[in-house]
Amino acid sequence: MNDLFLLKYEELLTEFNRYVMEHPSFLKDIPNNALLAFVDHSDLEFSKFNRERITNYLEHDDVMNRPIVYIDIGELAPIHSRLKNPRILPKNSPLVTA
Repeated sequence: MNDLFLLKYEELLTEFNRYVMEHPSFLKDIPNNALLAFVDHSDLEFSKFNRERITNYLEHDDVMNRPIVYIDIGELAPIHSRLKNPRILPKNSPLVTA
């Protein structure tokens, strides 16, 4: 299960980075050197795993008293493609044969 939780954490981190690129003011209350702990109210096992991951990290952290910021992820919108106007090329297309 840890592998699935790590994948979920990576996905949430990517989405969080996208979110703060669009909403930079969200970062105003997050210290620069803080650890982010994502909490998912609909997945308590993931939240527990992530809290434990943070605790384990802090045991070997080189920054004393590093702040931890817990972020409730809220909801994820459905995944959708970002492709616009894809097309199938013929085999003799210059883009295929180049």
